[in-house]
Amino acid sequence: MEVHDKRDVLDVRNAIVANSSFDDVNMSNTQFHNVNLSAARIRRTNLTNAKVEDANLSNTFFTNVNMSNVKIENAEVAGMMINGISFGDLIQAYETAKTAGGN
Repeated sequence: MEVHDKRDVLDVRNAIVANSSFDDVNMSNTQFHNVNLSAARIRRTNLTNAKVEDANLSNTFFTNVNMSNVKIENAEVAGMMINGISFGDLIQAYETAKTAGGN
């Protein structure tokens, strides 16, 4: 199926669209629910103000991304690395510095 130069609203349910490609597509305000994006490659994508809930991001690799003002809450972060440093170690160092500083 090809959809080229269209400005329609798509309602896709119970479909298999594996190995599909989306390029230069405005999908703002689109909802994804119960979607398998495993092994997806997401490049040059604007997710500003997006909300990701109940997602499995294990073994996901982020590179060259702008994560300014990102908020992470109620997340399992075991094994998470930031610039090659264990997130757990970063939190531990923060707590140690905070305690040493008397704050």
